Amino acid sequence: MKKPIIINIIIFILTIVAVVWMMTDNTVLSLSARKLQVFRYFTVDSNILMGVSAVVMATAQIRVLNGKSKSVVAGLYVLKLVSTVAVTITMLVTVFYLGFIIPTGFLSLFVHSNFIMHLVVPVLGILVFILYEKTNSIKLKHIFSSLVPLVLYGIYYAASAYSHMENGVIENGYDWYRFFSLGASSVLLVYPFFAVFTLLLSYVLWKLNKTALPLSPPSTVTAEKG
Repeated sequence: MKKPIIINIIIFILTIVAVVWMMTDNTVLSLSARKLQVFRYFTVDSNILMGVSAVVMATAQIRVLNGKSKSVVAGLYVLKLVSTVAVTITMLVTVFYLGFIIPTGFLSLFVHSNFIMHLVVPVLGILVFILYEKTNSIKLKHIFSSLVPLVLYGIYYAASAYSHMENGVIENGYDWYRFFSLGASSVLLVYPFFAVFTLLLSYVLWKLNKTALPLSPPSTVTAEKG
């Protein structure tokens, strides 16, 4: 029971460290920004969501451990699924896409704060969710909840890109992930792809959460049905 609490607290602390680090780091890095500009990246937003869900889950787990609550409510497990999917997308897109299109090279995406947000937090988030937070309270229908962060960010990204487009060409710096490198109409391919990809990833993590063998004896923490 103590292991997931410790890991969740570590995730929360690392998230704060990484976000503050990026906001104040004057080093020129790939896919980084200063101050409030950091929030334009899905990497940062997904990590913050992960950090919030981790500290909320840790608080709930501590209450159960201390006998102040009987169980962790089902909604927190769903939130954990959503945040885990989000940071997993961040990691996979970085490894299998961004690493190959960034002029500064693959390894440049895994230095300083980006190392924490592109790799450490996603890996810890996946491990704690599928190994130590096993639950039957997440239903198949809940995998669709994982689309919420993607849809919200997709609206923001498209609005930012299209509002800085002239003669069908998006201004430099407003298509930072180069999703529209083939033209503005790329949205008709990119967005459906990510929607399907997100649902498949959510399904896989949901199944792993239900079936993965725990590394320690079963926890006494259970989820309320809801």
